[in-house]
Amino acid sequence: MAENINKYLIPWDFTPVAENALKHAIKLMKLAKEPIEINLVHVIQTGGLFSKSKFSEDDASQKLKDDQQRIVNEYGVEVKTHILEGNIFDTISEFASEINAEMVIMGTHGIKGVQKLTGSWALKVIAGSEVPFLVVQDEPDMTKGFSHIVMPVEFRDEDKEKIQWGIRFAKLFGSKIHVIVPNAFDSGVQKKINNNLSFAKMHIESSGLDWEIHNAAKGKSFQEEIVNLATDIEAELIIVMTTPNIDLTDFVFGAQEQYVIANKAKIPVLCINPGTLGV
Repeated sequence: MAENINKYLIPWDFTPVAENALKHAIKLMKLAKEPIEINLVHVIQTGGLFSKSKFSEDDASQKLKDDQQRIVNEYGVEVKTHILEGNIFDTISEFASEINAEMVIMGTHGIKGVQKLTGSWALKVIAGSEVPFLVVQDEPDMTKGFSHIVMPVEFRDEDKEKIQWGIRFAKLFGSKIHVIVPNAFDSGVQKKINNNLSFAKMHIESSGLDWEIHNAAKGKSFQEEIVNLATDIEAELIIVMTTPNIDLTDFVFGAQEQYVIANKAKIPVLCINPGTLGV
């Protein structure tokens, strides 16, 4: 994470989806208690499934310059712009690490019908990143803050990283953390969940944050329960840990967190990859 200024990176393809991500970045900039820098990144794709770029480098450069000025005029916000060459799946994450970005804010259409590939594409871009991804489906409500954050706590050791990120964002935006826990299927799993809950309690309370524990209903999908809770309390953010060592079948058929990322309530989801933060 940056020492003096938080750098937010937005994959910029000149679409309304990217514009939604920009609006979320601007909202975060206005709410945050720390300075924020917004970086728009357009990738000229040189390989992979999506190797044919829509714009030449000259065209993209001019469009970025035009958008940079438009954003100043329309939103009163200065942004930095970058043009990179490479594979979209790697270049965004690599550049985010290179500039020490706090997070990437990426728009997506969600997963429905013929758009399912878009969701899988989003998951593939996120996987393996050293920087958290905030995935947004719609433009933000600029009249609301980040009062409530939903954060599932499960049995994996990596959940401690997610808890620390949750605390970081709750402190940044003055949020209440809503921890939701699954129903354990055996005593060993329950013990691991309890250990993570103890870790959460110690660190959340020592940070002076407000929080609450919710138990998922029995016999229901935990992912559905996460989204249901976030919808019921009108949460502005869900934080999830992505699946370690994700493979192609997850991209095609949908990892468990993909349901949460593409939630029907269109609540923004912060995706944390294991190993992005020491505990």
